[in-house]
Amino acid sequence: MKKFSILLFFGIIFLITLLPCSADIDPILLNKPNDAVFGCRNDIFFEFLDDAVISKTVCGRVTDAFYLYFKAEILFLVEESWDGIDKSSFRLRHISQDGTQETYPLDYAITMNTNLRYEWKTLSDRLYFTSLTPYYLVFKVPSMVTVGWTLLFSPTQRGGTTPYCEIEIPLKVR
Repeated sequence: MKKFSILLFFGIIFLITLLPCSADIDPILLNKPNDAVFGCRNDIFFEFLDDAVISKTVCGRVTDAFYLYFKAEILFLVEESWDGIDKSSFRLRHISQDGTQETYPLDYAITMNTNLRYEWKTLSDRLYFTSLTPYYLVFKVPSMVTVGWTLLFSPTQRGGTTPYCEIEIPLKVR
C-alpha cells in the first residue's frame, strides 16, 4: 500500500507538470478583444506591450532632439518565411493641433542597438510561420508633444518594396 501511495503521489506530480499554464499565454494569441492588438490581413498582428515614451535618451544614447520609443510584439502567421522585416515597415505620423502633418522614419541604428542590448531579436532576423517576436521601436522626433501620434505599419520583407498590408495605429504616449 505504501508503494502504491508513493507511485500515485509521483504520478500526480508528473501530470501536474504536463498541464498547460494559461497564465503565460500572450494575449495576442487569445481569442478575445484586445485594444492593444492590431491585425494585418489576419496574417500579421501587432501588439503594444507598453505605452510609448518620449525622452532625450534611450539605451544610453542621447539625442539633440527627442526619442519616441515603445515595446511591441509581432505575431507572424504568413505561410512563407521572410528574411526579416524592412525598416521602412515602421513610420510615425504626427498631426499637430493646427493640422500640420509630419512623418518620421524609424531610427534604425538606435532600434537595432536597443534590441541587441536587451538580447531581443532584431529586424534583420528571419521570420517564420508562427513567429512571435518582441521589438523595441525607436523614432527621432522634434518635440515632447504627447498627442497626435500614429504608427504607420506597412510590414515589408527585408529588402522588399511592396508592403504586405498597411494599417494605421493610434499611439498612446506618456
